[in-house]
Amino acid sequence: MSRSALLALAVPAAFLVGCGDNKDGASDAGADGNGVCAPTPPEKPSSGVLADPEAIDLGADCVAGGLRTLPGRWWLREKEFTVKNQFDFEYPRFEGDCTQGFRRANWKDEDTDLADGVTYQTWSDGTRFYTRLYNRFDSPQGTFEYADVLDVCMTADGSLAGVHIISQTGRDDQIVTEKGTPFSPHEPEVAKGLSLVGELNTAGIKKQVAYDIAVDGNYAYMASPDGLQIIDITDPTHPTHVHQIPGDLNDITLYRNGAQLIGYGAPFDGQTTQILDLSDPHSAFQVNTIFSYSHTIEITPNTTPPKMYFGNYTDHVPIYDITTPTTPTLIASVPIPGGDVNGIHDTFISGSRIYANKTNDGVYAVDVSSGTATPTLLGHVATEYSHNTYEGVVNGKRIAIHGDEGMTPMGGAYMRIIDAEETSPTFMQVIGTFQTRHEVGIHNMVIKDNKAYVAYYQDGVRIIDLTDPTHPTEVGHYNTFDNDTAPGEGFEGALGLAIVGDLIYVADDLRDLVILRIDPT
Repeated sequence: MSRSALLALAVPAAFLVGCGDNKDGASDAGADGNGVCAPTPPEKPSSGVLADPEAIDLGADCVAGGLRTLPGRWWLREKEFTVKNQFDFEYPRFEGDCTQGFRRANWKDEDTDLADGVTYQTWSDGTRFYTRLYNRFDSPQGTFEYADVLDVCMTADGSLAGVHIISQTGRDDQIVTEKGTPFSPHEPEVAKGLSLVGELNTAGIKKQVAYDIAVDGNYAYMASPDGLQIIDITDPTHPTHVHQIPGDLNDITLYRNGAQLIGYGAPFDGQTTQILDLSDPHSAFQVNTIFSYSHTIEITPNTTPPKMYFGNYTDHVPIYDITTPTTPTLIASVPIPGGDVNGIHDTFISGSRIYANKTNDGVYAVDVSSGTATPTLLGHVATEYSHNTYEGVVNGKRIAIHGDEGMTPMGGAYMRIIDAEETSPTFMQVIGTFQTRHEVGIHNMVIKDNKAYVAYYQDGVRIIDLTDPTHPTEVGHYNTFDNDTAPGEGFEGALGLAIVGDLIYVADDLRDLVILRIDPT
């Protein structure tokens, strides 16, 4: 497994006592007579909770004027990777100087007018950088206040010390102590083994946030918070947006029944699952609704009958008969062991075997050949936040690749390789791992031709050779993430992918659809 150490800064001795001096002995512009970086700070928020940046305890000694070295992108995350299900991390880009002060780039505009009940402000005195999103409104129950605050400063070792606080009326404050280290692209070259073919031209339409993607023939279907985006990919060098079905979709799965193409859309925030008639991509429409929540959807089209499986954050996996695709029938609900109240996020189906990613409990493999009411437990791998599993055959050996979501004690979520061969002495045990670096986590993955293809958030698309599953090796990458312009939220970059022939269709939540070609070897 390839892991990089956390980035560190070499801090000059002069920096430890202030901001340092110019080579000619003169102080930097905007610094005081002692060379301390001291821009004139703006007005602090005038009212509400957490309005005073200097009253917040950062739990560390701040270097006076230390933000002189702040500009650039930073990896801000929970200080210790010990809290399960803690997704507090981001990649903000900061800019500024001792004269103008410091701000977060590519972020919200300043808003100090509380007339609409919402303000957003930043503040910096050269030692601390502070942001506050504040909301206040009156109701029959009284005044409600909500504040989301980030406060950071530079420490002597060149890292940031920070605290992230969410405060809201009637609840205890949520406080996360954070650490920040410099962040940059993983390697200088944009691509290796992959070439950019085309990218969705969003001229004239609203740029979409892409969560998931599926491909059928000459069309790609992209799940987004604005519904299903349908894209003509006949010419992959110039993909064209042709239609949109309104909604709020996290996941899209396709089922072709002769000339009929049906899409099943899992909601991002809603409680119902959409059934979409996509037979004519240019006039596709919602044809029906399943009044049941799904977060992810899996289909086995070649079984008798064809079936659909939901990951829905419960401790059961619902199974639907989709013989009549527009009116699925619930035929079973498979109980999955374990005590995690957060339930099942996703599933992968392989014959009579179900892999259930049961959030904080890890991944369970059960067999339903003897009946769905009493499945046989095949094995279990404990993980931090089980998110995605994909099974395949590599060199004649059955393996599964698994990924968590968010942060783990090893940093960002990484790939586990699990022995899925039932007769093996290491069945349902981790036999290999792969991680690009601690700072970035993975999202969705597929196996094709002895390789894993991974949507790796800020590290783009990664190709991992699994020929020796105990020693996975990266053989290709394409960096979709723009280090200069991305807002810097935790979950952004490459999220989903579909492979057709030598083309990879990537759902990127900052770039919409990106089409890559696997270079011949």
